[in-house]
Amino acid sequence: MNSMIKGTLRGLDKVLSYIGSEIVLRKADSSIVPRPRKVKQKLLVDCTYIYSTNVNSGIQRVIRNIIYHISKDAQKSHIELIPVALINGAFVRIDKEKIDRYEALSRSSSILQRINRKISLYISSFNQVETLYEDDILLMLDSSWYLNVWKSVSYAKERGVSIIGVTYDLIPISNPEFCDDTLGAVFDKWYDLSMHYFNGYISISQTVMSSLKRYLQEKGADIDRYSFDYFTLGSDFDKVNSSEKIVSSSVVGSIYKTNSSIYLTVSTIEPRKNHKYLFEVFKRLWDYDLDVTWVIVGKKGWKVDKLIESMKSHKMYNKKLFIFNDLDDEKLKYCYCHSKALLFPSIIEGYGLPIVESLYNSLPVLASDTPIHREVGGDNIGYFNISSIDNLVDMIRSIESGESLLKEVDKRSIDIPTWSDSARELFEKTIILSLKRKRV
Repeated sequence: MNSMIKGTLRGLDKVLSYIGSEIVLRKADSSIVPRPRKVKQKLLVDCTYIYSTNVNSGIQRVIRNIIYHISKDAQKSHIELIPVALINGAFVRIDKEKIDRYEALSRSSSILQRINRKISLYISSFNQVETLYEDDILLMLDSSWYLNVWKSVSYAKERGVSIIGVTYDLIPISNPEFCDDTLGAVFDKWYDLSMHYFNGYISISQTVMSSLKRYLQEKGADIDRYSFDYFTLGSDFDKVNSSEKIVSSSVVGSIYKTNSSIYLTVSTIEPRKNHKYLFEVFKRLWDYDLDVTWVIVGKKGWKVDKLIESMKSHKMYNKKLFIFNDLDDEKLKYCYCHSKALLFPSIIEGYGLPIVESLYNSLPVLASDTPIHREVGGDNIGYFNISSIDNLVDMIRSIESGESLLKEVDKRSIDIPTWSDSARELFEKTIILSLKRKRV
């Protein structure tokens, strides 16, 4: 039913976008216009999806933190940061404060907000649009794969704007079995179109950058026509300003007060994140009468209905197993600071943001032994073999009995980037790639 509703809404959005872009672009000037002397160069950052939805999963948390911090770097370089929505071939300026701060809403309020913002953006595209000048920069930071952004991207290209795309991962293409049934084809089409317009690509890890180059080559692209780089994601929660006392009195706080040995998992609940593996691990541990608690933080994704039903029907649900789908950053940080360890069993990742967030908050980490986790976690975390339930069961039993210890996190000896560091790196590399641009 949900997929049917999503398909209907996307179809309606496509029709309205086609009509709207015909109207908007008919009166638009697509010629290259040099920037007037007193007008600053613009860094336009795509925030179309995050603005029109109310979610706070991995990519959205990246965008919020980047938007919050990157404005300082842009200001120092006399560049104007402008969060924008790409609608009907136009660019609509978005209030920065509505991007960089997440507010948890009820399901009904979230839906109403989404409808209201969609309508508002659509109407604004006919008159409240951003003027683009030669050598402005468009950073495609958002998860715009399903959205009809290409009329706007094409218009920006015609106006002489440099366009840089951010790649989080290629999992829908490399491992479509872990994703929504349509996402692989959508991703493939998105990158087909991107090759016509983008001047460069920035990935969130060296591993992803290498995969992207191979993928584009396999598609027949002349990758020498593009610039490539990668940046490191941040790890801190410096925007969090509510006290621990407030969080400790919440439902989350009560769980941590009444349970010991809490193991935390942070990620969207979907097949590749491998919650099923951990569920089997904890069922075994509970069968051994081990007093361990599992807290899951992450929104519900796809292909996990049966798994979640099994979790919620288990005797330990809401006793030793807790699931939170929409925690704000204050409560998430509280979980990082008061858990015993992070368990991160993902099968495949583009990065693994919870790993560095845990390290920043001095929380030990046990992660699946994969190349990307080795790149991100190095020797600072422990690893387990996801091909064996017994492997992690034995590790946790040994930890709980005191026979072995979790690897302590010494923040003084680890180079853990903050979001300020991450935003600065992304800004600098975006500028460099835009200067290297070659006409596509």
